[in-house]
Formats: sequence, C-alpha cells, structure tokens
Amino acid sequence: MRSSRVILSWLAFFLLISLSINSLISESALTIEVWVYLLLTPAALAFALSGNSNYLSTQKNDLAEASDNINEINTKKNPPDPVEEGFDVPVL
Repeated sequence: MRSSRVILSWLAFFLLISLSINSLISESALTIEVWVYLLLTPAALAFALSGNSNYLSTQKNDLAEASDNINEINTKKNPPDPVEEGFDVPVL
C-alpha cells in the first residue's frame, strides 16, 4: 500500500489543476489566483513522485553486500614489506 503522503500529494496536484482551470473559466482571464495555483502544482507533483522510493532500499542492500565482499577481499591480502620490495622508507 502506498504511503498517505503520496496519495495526498496526488490529490493536491489534481485539486490545484482543477482549481486553476475552474478559476480560469469563471473569471475568463489569467489572474493572480490562477498563477498561484499553477505555480504550486510542481511542488505537489514533486512530493507525489518522491514518495516512490522502493528502488532505494534494494540499492542499499546491494551496496551493503558489495562492501562486505570488498572487505573480505581486502582482508585476505597481506601487503608486501616495502623494504623487501626495494622501496625506501621515508624518515620523518
């Protein structure tokens, strides 16, 4: 079931569109009220679309598994001794 925020955002989006059309028809001119309704509709649409974040939870799980695999790979390696490899050890 979708969250209530998403449902309310979609309702607000359609309500703002219908209010702007209704106000435009009743006054037969573009008034400030129509512009306010039209300028608020992207905010309602953004809230409605941002609520669908099911893909984020699956990506987080995949990233956690990948980081576990990287840690396992890194812990199995033993780095070589720099002196034996021919590198100079810096003196601080």
